[in-house]
Amino acid sequence: MNYKNLHIGCLDQVFPGWINTDITPHIYVSKVPGLPWFLYKLKKISPERYQQYEKGIFRQIKYLNVSQKFPWSDDTFDNVYTSHMLEHLYPEEGLNCISEVFRVLKKGGVFRIVVPDLDLMIDNYNSNEPEPFLAEFFEATQRRDSNQHHWHYNEKLFHKILSEVGFSKVHRCEYKKGQILDVEKIDQRPESLFIEAIK
Repeated sequence: MNYKNLHIGCLDQVFPGWINTDITPHIYVSKVPGLPWFLYKLKKISPERYQQYEKGIFRQIKYLNVSQKFPWSDDTFDNVYTSHMLEHLYPEEGLNCISEVFRVLKKGGVFRIVVPDLDLMIDNYNSNEPEPFLAEFFEATQRRDSNQHHWHYNEKLFHKILSEVGFSKVHRCEYKKGQILDVEKIDQRPESLFIEAIK
């Protein structure tokens, strides 16, 4: 069976057999011949990032702004996956993204969400040393607004949001375990909260 699968917020993690999407400027840099090399020589990009350009990683990524309507028809995808992306959105943008995923997902399709676990973050808070917590909570060392954290989620909040949007089943999963296609290959951040929702 040929599945149609959408990967949202991939950055440089390109999955074979998936439509990989992001808003990263690297998409546009990769389209200009010689520009990655020029930026590398100016030390604007790291050697590791330049190697990704050389491998054609960013030419495989489709631009997608998740705060707007997705450019696909209703009931298009069998699987949708996103990892450590929703926390970078403001709440209303996150809700739009989830609602659009619901719209483009087929009946019975799987939406897998991976984010930092808010409950775990709070449990690890040390009032004697608040700075490390705050730096992680907000990604405060990131200069670009899109790279900072603007919201966080726990299991109960996802149950509420996903159920209100219309998903029929919402449940917590373990790392590399779940119903979504390729779960053993695509999960890469074990310290996270894993949620699957079925349309």
